[in-house]
Amino acid sequence: MTSGQSPSRYRSEKSSPVSVRGASVLQELLTELAFVLLPRGMTPKRFGELARSAFVQAAADMSKLRNGKVNHSRVAAQTGLSRADVKRLLRTNVFDSVRSDQTPVKRVIRGWRTDRRFANRDGRPKRLRISGSSLSFASLVKKYGGDVPHRAVLDELRRIGAVSGGEDSVQLQPSHHLYQRHDFVFLSPVLPALVDGIRIASSKTGSRAASSIHRLSLPVETEVDLAIVRDRCASSAKTMLEGLGHSLGTQVTVPKRRRKSAYSFTITVLLAENRAKRTQSTRSSGHAQVPSIGAEGST
Repeated sequence: MTSGQSPSRYRSEKSSPVSVRGASVLQELLTELAFVLLPRGMTPKRFGELARSAFVQAAADMSKLRNGKVNHSRVAAQTGLSRADVKRLLRTNVFDSVRSDQTPVKRVIRGWRTDRRFANRDGRPKRLRISGSSLSFASLVKKYGGDVPHRAVLDELRRIGAVSGGEDSVQLQPSHHLYQRHDFVFLSPVLPALVDGIRIASSKTGSRAASSIHRLSLPVETEVDLAIVRDRCASSAKTMLEGLGHSLGTQVTVPKRRRKSAYSFTITVLLAENRAKRTQSTRSSGHAQVPSIGAEGST
């Protein structure tokens, strides 16, 4: 704080309306991501490691010297990390940097499979009483689950389908479907649209973003109407893209030699449907909503 600058002014500059509003928008985006990633096994620690590595990689790409080497000092200045952390993150394979059994649920599953007290001689996990003995599920969680109560771990294992059983005992299920929880390839189809939208919105030219992102919301009342709108929108989007590709995909003049295109133009149509928040008045009517047909063009 400079001489003569009051503390109240300093605090107001730190929490300006613009910065608060921007942080709120970013928090909303991260919250939506958390809703999708958390049930699939992503944890804050793992996400944080991936984010740190991503920021360092981006800063490294922007801080390369003319000889192609990375300016570690510039990366450190941009990211707020130390030069030692920058060098470590650039050398380390981020996918191997965090242990896969970091959550209490994963540690309990691993202990159930590997600890001879809780597995049979052939290596299969034993069926365990939930509580009441030294070889119970409660004792398993006490050993591997940290300070998380065994009921909370049991509820989560039941939610993800990892255990079966009644009120007295539980059995660990085969693991093949559990590994599918950690597969995030499902994001691949929407990644291009998300990246294009972010790049367009972050463009310095505000009019470009306004003219490149189009949105249409169509409220519907019943499941039948929802199905009709869904099919019509999908069919219309496909027809529109095929028509554009046919009419704009041919060259007016034939070049003497084929050269790599200097630019590209991408059109993405994203069809999304959301359920309206059900209230007492809408439960009986089955109100549903399809809000978004978005078309984005980018060069």
